Amino acid sequence: MSVKSDNIKAFCKYLKKQVTNHSLYLWGGQGESVEENGLVNVKQITRMEQTEETARRVVDKIVDCYKSGFDMAKALFFDCSGLGVYYFLKYGFITSDTTADGLYKLCKKHPDFEDLKDGDFVFKSKTSAGTWGHIGYVNGKNTDGEILITEARGRDYGVVTRTLSAGNWTGTGRPSFWSKKSA
Repeated sequence: MSVKSDNIKAFCKYLKKQVTNHSLYLWGGQGESVEENGLVNVKQITRMEQTEETARRVVDKIVDCYKSGFDMAKALFFDCSGLGVYYFLKYGFITSDTTADGLYKLCKKHPDFEDLKDGDFVFKSKTSAGTWGHIGYVNGKNTDGEILITEARGRDYGVVTRTLSAGNWTGTGRPSFWSKKSA
C-alpha cells in the first residue's frame, strides 16, 4: 500500500472516530476537549462562541448528549475547517491554521462530484466576498454506493456523516498534499 493511500485511510479513520466520539461544533474549535477531568468548561465555550445565544446552543447540545447517555470524555470541539486543520497540522500536512477558503486554495484539482474520492474536500456557502464558508470531507460510501461526507455541521448537530446529496455542496477540491509522499 502506498504512503498516499495510508495517509488518506488514516484521515478517514480519524473522521469516523470524531463521529463515534460525538465530537461537537464550536466556533474556532480545533480539537479542544469537551470534557476535562469530567467537567465542561462553559467559560471557554462562551469565550469562543460569537454570541451568548450560540454559546447556549453549544451547551444545550452537550446536555442533550449526556441525556442520551453518550460518554463525552473523548469528544472534541471543532468548527468546519478545524476538523481538518487539527489533523493536518498534527501530522505535518500543513504548517499554519486556515479557513475553509484556505483549504480550498490548497487544492490544485477540483473533481466533478461523481469523481470524488476518499479524502477529497467539498465546499459550500460561497460568501459575497467570493470565499468558501463551509467544508466537509469525503469519507467513504454507504451500502447504496452514495458518497459520504463528514463535517462539523453546526452547533445543533456536531460532527456528523451524511450523504453528499444531503448537503447542498457546490464546490470540490483534492488537496495537493495527498499526492506528496509525506507524513
